[in-house]
Amino acid sequence: MPSSEPRSEPQLTQGSGQERSVPDVSQRDDTRLPYNAPSDEQCSVESDEVLVQRWLAEKSARTQEEYARDLEQFVEFVDLPLRYVTLGHLQEYREYLKDGYARSSQKRKLSAIKSLFTFGTKLRYFAHNVGAALSTPSVRNDRAERILSEADLWALLRDERDLRNHVLLRLFYASGGRISDVEDLRWCDLKDRPDLNGPDERPGGQVTFFGKGGKTRAVTLYSKVWSLIVRLRENEQSEGYGATDDPVFRSQKGGCLSRSQIWRIVKKAAVRAGVKLTEKTASDGSAKRDENGDPIMTSKVSPHWFRHAHASHALQKGADLELVRETLGHESIETTKTYLHAQPGKSSSYYVDEAPDFNG
Repeated sequence: MPSSEPRSEPQLTQGSGQERSVPDVSQRDDTRLPYNAPSDEQCSVESDEVLVQRWLAEKSARTQEEYARDLEQFVEFVDLPLRYVTLGHLQEYREYLKDGYARSSQKRKLSAIKSLFTFGTKLRYFAHNVGAALSTPSVRNDRAERILSEADLWALLRDERDLRNHVLLRLFYASGGRISDVEDLRWCDLKDRPDLNGPDERPGGQVTFFGKGGKTRAVTLYSKVWSLIVRLRENEQSEGYGATDDPVFRSQKGGCLSRSQIWRIVKKAAVRAGVKLTEKTASDGSAKRDENGDPIMTSKVSPHWFRHAHASHALQKGADLELVRETLGHESIETTKTYLHAQPGKSSSYYVDEAPDFNG
């Protein structure tokens, strides 16, 4: 039988360690609106769970996994329904993340929570976007370190002699596609473009990506890469594959190459070419060694590095900023501009480089 004595409000001591009163969720009733709910009752979302489902549905599969983990951690920290979360809770969570997480991880986790509150406010699940005022940690832009030089790129492509793998690497570079764009490609996503003349006056083709956020974009491909794609399909057809719905990059079992298989192809090609090598490490941070005691090498290069290289090289060679944005599928031109900052073509130091020579 419930007690007739009034309940005391719980104290939340996580994050800053200071006690702070929060509403007692158990005392809500039908006549009392949650703290951050709109008063007009026009929202069709019934619960936090439904809100989260609809929010994640707008993300790519990989982002869904990351954001779901990030949100689970946040909910465990605040231990409150989302409509009771305030800016103060978010600020305490930000302080909590500073101890034990890299700045890039802090930024991603906070950005995920901000995204949820922005989404919920648009659907009128929240009366106010409590995450709008929350700042996230600044992260050093290290993109310049992840842009392959043309020399490294040519070495990587030159030493890959397997046709399927070579076309995979070349398509990453030529299209600027993400791994999520490329991994599920079917032959019906590629078509000839006899009207498209490349630098050598030979015709090309185009690839249609169904990528991030469910958005579709078509990217034209010129003769060098297109001729290799045509050759790959001819080889596939000679082996009984290459039909319209067959995968472009087929595994030995007949399906699409998996994400991990694509990563291995890229890593193997980069190690073979000696590009951006680093030692493999065990979970304890120690270097892995072979039977001779020599360190086992891997490479820092990932599939996304080809996308960085595409943007940087195209801009350096005079491609229009808006054209690169459309090709890569960036939402904002500001994202594309970051490649200009990572690899500037010229700076004003060009005009003050007239100091006396060093005679030491």
